[in-house]
Parts: sequence; structure tokens; C-alpha cells
Amino acid sequence: MTRQDLLKSLTQLGLTKKQAALSVDVFFNTITNALREEKKVSIVGLGTWEWKKRIARLARNPKTGKVVALGSRKVLVFKPSRLIKTKLKG
Repeated sequence: MTRQDLLKSLTQLGLTKKQAALSVDVFFNTITNALREEKKVSIVGLGTWEWKKRIARLARNPKTGKVVALGSRKVLVFKPSRLIKTKLKG
């Protein structure tokens, strides 16, 4: 699904293209701003985005076989809700 597909779905509900675009932009900007502030974002029925800390570790370059040290870092993870998981399984 693309942004345009989402806008099309919203216009089918009766919103104008401008209203649909504004709604989608506000939705995405709100989530983005919260994540930028490293807040956890939970949307019931959809899922949760949150930052997880990965510890420093040693890894191996698969091409050369050389051991490389990876520093600690934060990664953004998404966990789908139980409702989404159930719908996808069925």
C-alpha cells in the first residue's frame, strides 16, 4: 500500500483529496515527531513502534570473513497488535 492508496481510501469515505492529504500528513508527522523524541507510539488495533537499544557486539563480514566490532545503537522496532496478527493468520 502506498500513500496514494491510503488517500484514495479516505476519499471514498467522503473526504476531499485535500482533507485526506492533510489527515495523512498530520497522522504521519505526529508519529514521526513522537519517535524523534524517542517516545513509544501505540495505536490500538495496529501496533507499537518503540526504540530498542542494541548492545555492542562482534560481527563477521560475510564477504571477507573478517571480524568487525559493532558499537551499541538504538533501532526502531514495530510490533503488530494481536488483532493484526490474528487477521493475517486467518
